[in-house]
Amino acid sequence: MDTGQFLNRNALKIALAVFVFAVVGMLVAGAGYAYSDSPQFCGSCHSMVEPTASWQESNHKQFKCTECHLPQQNLATKLVVKAQTGMNDTYHEVLRDYPATMVISPKGKAIVNDNCLRCHKSTVETTAMMTSGEDCTKCHRGLVHGTNKSKGGIKVE
Repeated sequence: MDTGQFLNRNALKIALAVFVFAVVGMLVAGAGYAYSDSPQFCGSCHSMVEPTASWQESNHKQFKCTECHLPQQNLATKLVVKAQTGMNDTYHEVLRDYPATMVISPKGKAIVNDNCLRCHKSTVETTAMMTSGEDCTKCHRGLVHGTNKSKGGIKVE
């Protein structure tokens, strides 16, 4: 039997197998995406133990880490930044070279600030915050992760 005959006889089976494989792949990818958005995932790294603990004690504990630390404008932008951040974090976690005191990057600070303003727009829309582009974390730095700098980082055992 040649390939053409095999495909003709089994076209429905092959199409069904491809469909099942695609559905299972989408379910696995969706579950992985959802889990990687969870605080349990973010807090599973050694360097994020203390930032996760301080977040659990904050008034923002009902929000996922990614709701503040990733852009929320559209899914494509969120996925790109999530991939970049994830690769960076994995790189430093594997090399065990995070600084003893975790500091947010300027890009990360801009994302967090945008998300603060997105959620709290009605609170600040009549203040100078909206027009001046002032940084929310300038005054509210310790709101979620405590007033002292989070002691994340990697300790060499």
